[in-house]
Amino acid sequence: MATHDPETEQEGPLPPDVVADLLAVERRRRALEILDRVNGPVVVRELAETVLAAERDALESELPDDDVDSVREELFRDHLPKLTATGVVRYNSMVGTVELRRPEVVPDAE
Repeated sequence: MATHDPETEQEGPLPPDVVADLLAVERRRRALEILDRVNGPVVVRELAETVLAAERDALESELPDDDVDSVREELFRDHLPKLTATGVVRYNSMVGTVELRRPEVVPDAE
């Protein structure tokens, strides 16, 4: 008997307006680029650290914990819901990781 797994099934490309909306926010775009480079699951806090370090052109070890926590909360509140709803990423709540599922939406690095 065949089983249906919506997490592994992709129903063709996302509409261009959806992709444009996902990429419209710089922090979300940066998070996607990082997930694309890592090519596997990333703990959300580590993703927040990497995003913030890239934004500030700083080492992750130099970042204040409060600032990293703020970015982590923003990822959970504003970005991950859109990215998971569109199937672009998969969030694993058991281990607190996020993984890119649709690398085709990530813009090519210039």
